[in-house]
Parts: sequence; C-alpha cells; structure tokens
Amino acid sequence: MNKYRILIVDDEQNVCDFLEEFLQFKGYAPLKAYSGVEALQSLSEKKTDLVLLDILMPGMSGIEVLENVRKLYPDLPVIILTGVKDRRVVDDTFNMGASDFIPKPIDLDVLEQSITVNLHRKE
Repeated sequence: MNKYRILIVDDEQNVCDFLEEFLQFKGYAPLKAYSGVEALQSLSEKKTDLVLLDILMPGMSGIEVLENVRKLYPDLPVIILTGVKDRRVVDDTFNMGASDFIPKPIDLDVLEQSITVNLHRKE
C-alpha cells in the first residue's frame, strides 16, 4: 500500500507528536518539522503529499512558509492548523492558496475529512 506522506509543521513538539500518532494510526506516513526552515528543507528532500502548517512559529512564520510552498510546490495541499482567531489571517491564508483552515484545538474528525478531501483532490 502506498502511504501518503504528510508533513506536520509546528514549533510545539507535543502538537507534532500528537498529530504524528494520529496520522500513523490512520495509515499515513507522517514527517515532522519544528520550524519553517526545517519544513522547507524536508520538502526539498522528501516527496510530500500534504502539509499541516501552524501559523505562529518563531523565526519563519507559517505565512512565510506558505508563500515559499506556493512558489516551489504550487499543487501541494497545505492545511493551516492554528490557534489564531483573526478572520483576516484566515482570509489571507486562503488568498495565498491554503487548501483549508482548521482552528486549534483540532477536531480530529474535521482534520481527517480535510486530509481525505485534499489528498483526493490532488489525484
């Protein structure tokens, strides 16, 4: 079985670990990055099918990562996962090409549905 590879990008290790466990349980092959720079490095080295991206991270923000991903990998689905509640941020990420926006705390059913939809949209 060909496992979809999903990159989790969040500066909080507990969030990455939680999502990694969830994705493994659902049959995906998760990768983790704790910074924007690390995420872009991972994307350049490993074929990735989808990105789960936090917005608020030290150094390179999720917005900056999204900008780079859109330039380098225009068809790669990116789902924003964040605690930011500002409607302008939501609108900005969609205008920049985010595939979906899921607020924290993360509803795992909503996340699973979004992953499924975005992976199949890609095929």
